[in-house]
Amino acid sequence: MIVLDTSALVEFLVGADAVAAKVRDGVRGEQLAAPHAVDLECASTLRDLVLGRKLPADEGGRALELLRSMNLRRYDQRLLLTRVWELRHNMWPYDAAYVALAESLNVDLVTVDEKLATTPGIRCHVRTLRN
Repeated sequence: MIVLDTSALVEFLVGADAVAAKVRDGVRGEQLAAPHAVDLECASTLRDLVLGRKLPADEGGRALELLRSMNLRRYDQRLLLTRVWELRHNMWPYDAAYVALAESLNVDLVTVDEKLATTPGIRCHVRTLRN
């Protein structure tokens, strides 16, 4: 099992470059996990891509359908709030939820956000697939 953050998940869903291919290869065969907020975060990011004319609206819609049907185990973020709060000085609560989930499951966190891997106070392994 691995925790997949929004940055990696959006690459998985709509990316068309080497980073997206690396994400798809990196999660192949893994059971995927994320906090429940992942769906709204992905929808927000896809919306931004569409409004910025970086992604056609129909592709954004297809990506959301794929997200809905993915075998992605979603976890209640309320259970993560104590750890999210502990990480407040070093990261946004949204990012902290992925870290807290990976820590609680004792699994890797997969991201394309290079800054996340070097954030102080993290107690999980972060696999950065940007490079």
